[in-house]
Amino acid sequence: MQQVKYEFLAYIKEFDPSFGNWYVGISDNPKRELFETHAVRDEGDPWLYKQLLTFRAARTVQAYFIEHLKTKGQVPASDSEDFDCVYLYKINQHTRQ
Repeated sequence: MQQVKYEFLAYIKEFDPSFGNWYVGISDNPKRELFETHAVRDEGDPWLYKQLLTFRAARTVQAYFIEHLKTKGQVPASDSEDFDCVYLYKINQHTRQ
């Protein structure tokens, strides 16, 4: 979990250090969430995802960013162990939260 937090922090700082401009989510299929649900552009938009070992680990990482750093994000409706990927993207005019 710590490694993923570090990688996400480094990525955010590289593109835009204003945490409120980022969305952090959890999914069983992060590419579908990023490109279909949130309309993130594969080319040109900053985005990243990482798979963790459990839903609880992914949720812990997401909670850190949403609750402590004040990124945008939504807790998934399911707490299935399949939801083990945490993803982030920079919010833009064309993206959907």
